Amino acid sequence: MSTKDDILFLFEQGIKAANPEFLFEDFWKKNPGLEQTFNDQNKKLFVFALGKAAYSMAMSFSHYFPVNKGFILTKYGHLPSEKLKMREDSIWKYREASHPILDQNSIDFGMEVLKILKELGSNDRLVVLLSGGASSLFEVPIDGYALNDLVSIQDQLLRSGKTIQEINQERKKYSTVKGGKLLKELNEELEVFSFVISDVIGDDPNSIGSGPTFPSRNYFILGNLSRSIENIVFEATNLGYKTKQISDTWTESTKETSILIEKEFLTALESPEKQIVLLGGEMVCPVFGNGLGGRNQEVSLRVAILLGKHKVNREWAFLSGGTDGTDGPTDAAGGVVGNQTIPDLKAKHWDPIEQLENSNSYPILKDVDALVMTGPTGTNVNDILILLVDSAKA
Repeated sequence: MSTKDDILFLFEQGIKAANPEFLFEDFWKKNPGLEQTFNDQNKKLFVFALGKAAYSMAMSFSHYFPVNKGFILTKYGHLPSEKLKMREDSIWKYREASHPILDQNSIDFGMEVLKILKELGSNDRLVVLLSGGASSLFEVPIDGYALNDLVSIQDQLLRSGKTIQEINQERKKYSTVKGGKLLKELNEELEVFSFVISDVIGDDPNSIGSGPTFPSRNYFILGNLSRSIENIVFEATNLGYKTKQISDTWTESTKETSILIEKEFLTALESPEKQIVLLGGEMVCPVFGNGLGGRNQEVSLRVAILLGKHKVNREWAFLSGGTDGTDGPTDAAGGVVGNQTIPDLKAKHWDPIEQLENSNSYPILKDVDALVMTGPTGTNVNDILILLVDSAKA
């Protein structure tokens, strides 16, 4: 296989390790006592699944326990088409809203599910299945804030280059359901459990989905980026790569990240072995101009520019992708570049530096088949960055 084949395979293995089905299987093995709690038929079980991984989390949870009623709220394009068309069945209501910036559905469906949740009482048990993306998908604003106000605020925040923790802290100020406020809206006698897939550095419950059910005694994190990185290391070793893991809590800018990757690339060239350098986290990516792209596509383009300056006779590839399958407001998970990316761009008369200045990485990467297209993956544990350098030719 080529380095591009290898790097796409390894990215796929990272996503698989964060699949809700595997995460729940592992969790119940370690928590048999809690499993017995949900097999108790004395209370009706209601599930509220929220986030980009909402549908797969809901289906995985329902494999283990009989769900009486449930509400799934996820991003556009993340529900099976037949579920979206029917909108509801005997158990589930299926809803989609906008991400990364909320829309009217975020508010309408937020109010719809809140009304249902407020009717639950001591004879019910509520399970909240939370994953990344929840902050924009689920909103019930405080009085005085209209949709246009919230869209404007969120757009400015996302363009500012602030971290997701800083952005979600601001979102809580105009919400009646974020920052633990959802719990305050519910019946005090209602038993609430939260199961979470973390897409936040350090797994801070206050930041994951803006923390609608935290603080809570029954709050459990099922999985995070570390598990995905570990699986990639395992698979890369099996492929014969010498592995180096830098961090799974990376939060530097796309520019600083590309500079680091260049340094690691030059270091890797000092050894004849084929090597992999791994990085994970959530980069900061200020937006300039009116182009189309995302942080993973931008860092991929930046790396292509920097590494393309070095004339080497070894094959290399770099991939940066979101484990949820979407990068920014695009349908791509990220970008994958290599030795031929810059020559291919020049052959098609693209100026990559000019496009970077307009935050317009998507169109030019698409034009040279350098986008990572996975579709919705059913999970979300931050971004994975992989550099592969093939062995030196004899």
